[in-house]
Amino acid sequence: MEVCFDVKMTVSKLYDFNLQHSYKKPISIIATAIGVVFGFMFINSLKWYYLAAALLLILYLPISLLRSSAMKVHMIDFFKEPVSYLLNDEGITVSAQGETQTVPWSECTKACNTRQSYFIYTGKNSAFIFPKADMGDKTGDVLMLINTHMDPSKVKIKFGGL
Repeated sequence: MEVCFDVKMTVSKLYDFNLQHSYKKPISIIATAIGVVFGFMFINSLKWYYLAAALLLILYLPISLLRSSAMKVHMIDFFKEPVSYLLNDEGITVSAQGETQTVPWSECTKACNTRQSYFIYTGKNSAFIFPKADMGDKTGDVLMLINTHMDPSKVKIKFGGL
């Protein structure tokens, strides 16, 4: 089976990945939890510095990730044109800017998703981003290839997959 589709990267698609990736890290979860605690401390005491700490801890990461996503989409040449993906039994072939690279399924370390996209990690901080809007009716075939070629313990796809 082969599935081919193009992805045009946008700020919202990259931001979706960055949020998902960052909020899986314990430090992000802890910082947000501490921010919530400071929020409750502000409510109880009405001290401005608790509010400042809460806002800083809760809002800093999402705002910085949005800014970073916008900068990357606008500055990195790779994101300026659509990227073509071909998924088959050999792996994932990426074609962009006249270059082609194939990553075998054995190098894929994890597959997960959000409500908007699927992500196939090839390293600790690198992943293919497959937005559902760009895959269209090919989503089911993509999921079948992922589930066929990746170890089930590496596939963490939620929300029913579709």
